[in-house]
Amino acid sequence: MNHAHPLRALSALLLWCLLAAGVAAQGVELKSAAQVWSGSASTCSQPATVRFDALRDATPEWKTIRAEGVRKDSARYSLLWSQMNDRIRAACQKAAEDSARDCVVTVGDIKNANGLNVADLTSDVVRKLESGAIAS
Repeated sequence: MNHAHPLRALSALLLWCLLAAGVAAQGVELKSAAQVWSGSASTCSQPATVRFDALRDATPEWKTIRAEGVRKDSARYSLLWSQMNDRIRAACQKAAEDSARDCVVTVGDIKNANGLNVADLTSDVVRKLESGAIAS
């Protein structure tokens, strides 16, 4: 009598259940034109958000734009804006790594978190930006 067959079927069923549970618990749905600062929304299991205005205000590039009244339609504005975004992205990636988060998006950009716990990393990222440790 072959007893391996029922065990094989049970093992396959258990594996299928584990895989199905894992697939259902991964990824978040984003709104169109969402800003992803770090990671991939479709495969994440530990998502986080940040408030862009708070991050922007903490960058030296934005402070320069405001202090010097740099015009939006100027090349200098475009350069500073690009450097600011690079700095924010680097700070978000570092904060995500430090917090074991695998995706960081702007607050309000998650359409459906699919039951995942979404952390707010804004204060962590602002601290990194204000420390000067993150270069653009």
